Amino acid sequence: MKFSFERQNLTNISKNKHVKNKLVLLTNDDGIKSSGLNSLRDELSEIANVVCFAPAEASSAVSKALTFHKPIRFFPVTYDDGTIGYSTTGSPADNVLVGFHVLKRKPDIVVSGINYGDNSSIHSILTSGTCAAAFEAYFNNVPAIAFSADLSEDSQMIDQRGIDFGKIAKISAEIVDAVLELDWPKDLAFLNVNYPKEISDETKVYITSPTLYKYDNFMVEKKDPRKLTYLWLWGKKKESFPENTDTWAVVNQNSISISPIGLNLHHTTDSSSKLLDILQQQIKDNML
Repeated sequence: MKFSFERQNLTNISKNKHVKNKLVLLTNDDGIKSSGLNSLRDELSEIANVVCFAPAEASSAVSKALTFHKPIRFFPVTYDDGTIGYSTTGSPADNVLVGFHVLKRKPDIVVSGINYGDNSSIHSILTSGTCAAAFEAYFNNVPAIAFSADLSEDSQMIDQRGIDFGKIAKISAEIVDAVLELDWPKDLAFLNVNYPKEISDETKVYITSPTLYKYDNFMVEKKDPRKLTYLWLWGKKKESFPENTDTWAVVNQNSISISPIGLNLHHTTDSSSKLLDILQQQIKDNML
């Protein structure tokens, strides 16, 4: 996909005419030049009007950061098919809000991805900028789907623009197309879709729940050329995961995982009742 950065009339959103009059806001955390984003854009353009709002630079693992301390700049991007997207200086979650502002309406769905590396496990979901964009959509009452693909450790360290996301993008567009025709549950935050390293006609699809975490993270201590100590965050992926969880499906079963993500941070089980009763009484006693 070829495109150029130009200053354009912000009202000139799309020149394509689509059979379905649906509006898709497409974003990611890997940046506007990501082949995952642009492969998905190509496929989604066959089923809906698509407008990209993506970070100018990679913004992985920023979670749901919002930019309050400085202005957010945004610049039109003209694709070779004549349609326009936007590159911004904001986070993935910022991009969703920028999109709402520029489009002057909420889209029918927010799609985030395709991410370099899977975003399975609760730890990854809460860390991921890809998933954060989907969360931001949920907070604004817009359906959302996050798409991510497991890659080899080496491929994530190189120029990822050369990776072929064609088959994954086609499947993702089919999922979006189906969702656009269905009623979205009010308590569903977003769908988290993760793909394995290899996909074939035999690849299975599992409906899963997120496992807790997939990496044992640790700090690697090094010395720079000036002999000053610095730390580099790294992690070792676990080898096995609980059955019917997202990482189990992607890593252990080499299958596609679809996880319905909800958001309820309130702990309601009886296990915390004793602790809370003691704390409540202690506060009352200290107030007397």
